Amino acid sequence: MSTRRHLPPRKRRTAVAVALAAVLAVLTGASTAGAAGAASATATGPPSAYAPHAAGEAPAGPEPPGYRVDKGDTLYSIARRMGVPLQRLYEANRSVIGADPNLLRPGQFLVVPEPGWVAPVSAEYEISARYGIPGDGWIAGYHTGVDLAVPTGTPVYSVGPGEVHSTSTEGDYGNHLLVRMADGRYVLYAHLDRTDVAAGDRVEGGTRIGDSGNTGNSTGPHLHFEVRTGTDYGTDIDPVEYLAEHGIIL
Repeated sequence: MSTRRHLPPRKRRTAVAVALAAVLAVLTGASTAGAAGAASATATGPPSAYAPHAAGEAPAGPEPPGYRVDKGDTLYSIARRMGVPLQRLYEANRSVIGADPNLLRPGQFLVVPEPGWVAPVSAEYEISARYGIPGDGWIAGYHTGVDLAVPTGTPVYSVGPGEVHSTSTEGDYGNHLLVRMADGRYVLYAHLDRTDVAAGDRVEGGTRIGDSGNTGNSTGPHLHFEVRTGTDYGTDIDPVEYLAEHGIIL
């Protein structure tokens, strides 16, 4: 004889309904959790293993500009070629060069710092007329600037920060421009073939302001570089000493 207990039909249906409700509750909870997990994964992005950089790690930046020392190079020639002050170049590479800045070895890699003050030309040049030499060819009775003999078309750069005061194509200076420097001095670039800036333009050390030429009262292609305390002719000071104060050796 069977001992299994049989529920009445109504109670059996009730028990089945309760069991089905429990199963649906479990399934609904799992589906909701899965959807929330997927949304969370979408919101936070891919796993860090697929990220281009590890968490908190910045992308590697470009290497600083540099120069590979060649046979016959000197620190002076490199500084002049790269348009940076000699002392700044040495300080930036003291750990590579050592205690004696005259001891360079071919193959050494030097970091070239950003220029603050630079030479007016980066090409090879000769000083064809120094500041202060006497002569009847100049109204002042002496040469008011320094002449750097370079071919026509040689890039000319602002030696430091300032603002273009004026440009002109008239007179003995030919195409020329005057820059009021941040320190209050005025720098004249004369006999230019062309100018690339206009009055009011801001310039920095290394800004290309034009090309050298042979315009005006000139006996050959060169850059006339002049430094003044004011805007007028006759307020000149020694341009070589002025640049030396900023670490630039002509």
